[in-house]
Amino acid sequence: MWKLHRYYLRELTANAAITFLVMFTVVLVSAISRGIQRSVGGDLFDAAKIILLFALDSLPHLITIAFLVATVLTYSRAAQDRELVAIRAAGIPPRVPMMAAVLLGMLLSVFGSVALHYVIPDVHFRKYRVIADTVRNVFLMLKLGSDRIPIADTGYVMTFRHREGMQFEDCTIYCPSDRPFDKENKSSILRVERVSIEVPQEGEADIVIRPEGVRDPIKGVSIGSTPITIPLQDLGGRDRRDDRDDDLRSDQLLAEVLRDVHPRPETAVYTLFRRCCFSLMPVMLAPVGFCIAELTREKGRVMALVLALIPLAMFYVGEVLGARLLLSTKSPWCAWMPMVLLAVVAVPLCWRQLRR
Repeated sequence: MWKLHRYYLRELTANAAITFLVMFTVVLVSAISRGIQRSVGGDLFDAAKIILLFALDSLPHLITIAFLVATVLTYSRAAQDRELVAIRAAGIPPRVPMMAAVLLGMLLSVFGSVALHYVIPDVHFRKYRVIADTVRNVFLMLKLGSDRIPIADTGYVMTFRHREGMQFEDCTIYCPSDRPFDKENKSSILRVERVSIEVPQEGEADIVIRPEGVRDPIKGVSIGSTPITIPLQDLGGRDRRDDRDDDLRSDQLLAEVLRDVHPRPETAVYTLFRRCCFSLMPVMLAPVGFCIAELTREKGRVMALVLALIPLAMFYVGEVLGARLLLSTKSPWCAWMPMVLLAVVAVPLCWRQLRR
């Protein structure tokens, strides 16, 4: 029997690897525009890192889909070549050739479990923070490569004639009408002899802009030089987001729930169950893919792939329904809804094909 298992394991592994590489390449290509957009102001390495992190975040979905496609293709080929018929005729139950898919599915489930509980949360955490590097945020938000610099979200705009590093000379600052630089004069245009921008080092939280020699060109009076402090968290602007359950490893989530420090324990447990559900998908889909391939023996591989979309659709419909039910029932057991809907399709199909 082990020779039969090895025979199908080789073909399953090759088909799964090829399918996964093709799908992962498509995801990488689709993430290029997002990576370039988010890495503005950085270098090529930053863009590549962002693209890779966004692609890795879809790893559980790619593993599941690639394995199901590989299972259907492998056993469809065997069914069309009458290999499965010959195995049945030899008195070998269909569970024996199917066991190769189950073994590979178990291996992928173990790998997916480790990835979902420990690796993917870290990837999910880092992919939104690659461009949060302090110096790059300064260059991105202040646009220091131009002679017209909007000073973050303060509303001030500065132009200059000469620049040496982070020292700007002969500057003009345009102030918003509702946020004047000097509350007494309320001037909208200021002339500044020198402006120094202090880029924060590691551990510091603010950017400091120090003007020197400020005067009102219209009234001809000097104005006190008041430093402008910009918190780094304000530079995040639109890309700033709070930490969520998806950013925490499963052991961290479980520790917060057990210590009663998590603000929404039902969502944390839901996230844990959801990860378990996704990790079990390959081993659950192994008999489904085998039965679909054997069912469509006379109709070809294309029909088998089309029918394989049904369990996938049921699974992701269950994912959406589980999230909706969580909002209404507050029960973390809703995370297992994908498995319930998948069982509605898988149990009758496998019962019919394996007992035939």
